[in-house]
Amino acid sequence: MHHKDHITGTSPARRRPRARAAAGALLGGALLGGALLAGGASAAVAAPAGYTQYHSHGPAIRLVVTNPRPGDIAGTGGDFTVDLIAQAQNARGNNLLSAANGYRPGLNLPPAKTFGPAMPDPNAPGLVVTLSTTPRAAGGPNANLAGVFQLNSVSRHHGLTRVINDWEVGVPGFFGKNVRATLTAFLVRGTAPGVVTGHERPISNVIHETFTIGG
Repeated sequence: MHHKDHITGTSPARRRPRARAAAGALLGGALLGGALLAGGASAAVAAPAGYTQYHSHGPAIRLVVTNPRPGDIAGTGGDFTVDLIAQAQNARGNNLLSAANGYRPGLNLPPAKTFGPAMPDPNAPGLVVTLSTTPRAAGGPNANLAGVFQLNSVSRHHGLTRVINDWEVGVPGFFGKNVRATLTAFLVRGTAPGVVTGHERPISNVIHETFTIGG
């Protein structure tokens, strides 16, 4: 199932060569050495009915994927990027995405203890991102990958907050090559869990998107 929560154009979070180099060199160790989790968690949470539409009674935060888009072949050789934007829809959304709630610009890079799968993003604590091809060594498909997002920024558009999160895979092929993958993403209040159980209560729309990791 695909939600129409995507926009065209290039990612607003441009790659930063130094961050990419650091993450590329050390992501594998962080994934394999610091995040062995027990398998068997239940399937990722399904999108609540009606989250595709944004009326006045809809979520206060709209999450969109700018890269990859549904059906894309993302990257080459198993190296790809994921770019997300959490957009406040009203004053309540601004409050939920405020610095007081932990949303701030910053880099999250190894060897920081905050970097790794099955961990929240220290600069976007409510972000939940799972990938169906995540190997068991990194916690499996229900592991929250928000902790491996390296770049985070915050901006304002017409008075509404935007939080931008960017992840570039540092170990090409770790999540597969020439394989279909389903990305699930949403936000929760407070600090996100390390493993998705299916009992989470999203405060944004829920995205389910299928794309192909380039071979």
